[in-house]
Amino acid sequence: MLDIRETTSAVKALYLQSASLSGFEVSEGSPEVLAQIAADGFKRVESSRRPEAVASLLKVIAATLEIAQQEGTTMLHEGHAKAGSQKVCPIYPFD
Repeated sequence: MLDIRETTSAVKALYLQSASLSGFEVSEGSPEVLAQIAADGFKRVESSRRPEAVASLLKVIAATLEIAQQEGTTMLHEGHAKAGSQKVCPIYPFD
């Protein structure tokens, strides 16, 4: 079973690093939104499907970055994380 606190901490780190590598700044609440999306999904993850769940999370992050890039913004906001999730979902475990 995944520890949700560890999961959300790792998700925030992945998100912040991805944003930094992409040249984006990140609003204060944006990582929290993505962490909540991940926590809601990862509560249902079976241990044998962890790699699939992580791959899905990376797709959500990628979609978030793509949406912000298309908007021409330099700052990721809460709405970007929600939009990224909506763009790729439903996918396991976020369906």
